[in-house]
Amino acid sequence: MSIIKHYHKQDFLAHKDHSALSRLIDEQYAKCLGIAYRYCKSDEQANELSSQCFITTLKNLLAEEEPEEFDENTFVRQFIICIVKTILTQRKGELIADTTIVASSKRNEANLFSDSDYYKTLSPQDFIQHLRKLNTVQQIIYNLYCIDQFTIKDIANIIQHHELSIKALIERARFNLISSIKSIV
Repeated sequence: MSIIKHYHKQDFLAHKDHSALSRLIDEQYAKCLGIAYRYCKSDEQANELSSQCFITTLKNLLAEEEPEEFDENTFVRQFIICIVKTILTQRKGELIADTTIVASSKRNEANLFSDSDYYKTLSPQDFIQHLRKLNTVQQIIYNLYCIDQFTIKDIANIIQHHELSIKALIERARFNLISSIKSIV
């Protein structure tokens, strides 16, 4: 059983329980690093941002005044938001340019993964390589919506953009991803 599911976050501070904190890091860092690989354009960037955002997320959760349960889902969700905001800060102009292009392009088929044979045989590493072929914004939005199951409204709030633009970007990302995968099958 995971230490996070039954260990209240204030206990980390109140009892200065370094062994519990070590277990938290042992149990969650690899998962967060795997998530970073999906969001980042390179392994090097993933390693750097994973470390930075893991520490930031841990500090933010432990610094909250209102005690909440310190569960895995909350931690991972906050980690994802941190990594997305960090990437977008590094690539500021790309979001504006991409949404302008999407707004003027025709709508693509909404359910591009209805024929699942194209991605069933891909290894996780191959899938990540195809994700990395998307531009930064499409890669982020695809991950947030299709894999990590954030709502369109949540995504719009995270990246501070209109929901209609998010919907168009999801369509574009799906289309580009399936096109990339189909090109090798």
